[in-house]
Amino acid sequence: MTRARAAKTSAAAALACSALLVGGCGSSSLSNTQLRRKAGRICATAQRSSASIATPTDPAKGEQFLQRGIAALAPQVTALQRLKPSNELQDSYAAALRATDHELALLRSARRGLEAGNDPVVAIKTLQDELGPAEDAAGRAWHEVDVPACVKVMG
Repeated sequence: MTRARAAKTSAAAALACSALLVGGCGSSSLSNTQLRRKAGRICATAQRSSASIATPTDPAKGEQFLQRGIAALAPQVTALQRLKPSNELQDSYAAALRATDHELALLRSARRGLEAGNDPVVAIKTLQDELGPAEDAAGRAWHEVDVPACVKVMG
């Protein structure tokens, strides 16, 4: 996995660590400013936390790396899903969440492959090939919602 791609994967994974702390609650929709601020806070905190997820130099440690990323990203996706966008942002926010959830699904798929005994080098290379377009799509989606911190981490 390239160092840049691994850093992005680590950043995405760390998002979840912060997501539980700053996730939204309640049933009323947030103003656009509130939504952007809360989502940005989730992503910015996660970005700082991602530094603790070291990129493995040994392909055999790829499964552990992915598991840490998944453990961090899954709660983040949940926290972002709890935020209620305004009608104006509802569609673009839903697209950003779908793109982010797709990244999580790719990480889980790669981990399952490693658990099943797939060659770690091939599994990580396949993940890189699939994750690149997924990260690009997530970045574009978060850019449309105008949450720069999420663009940086997810895109």
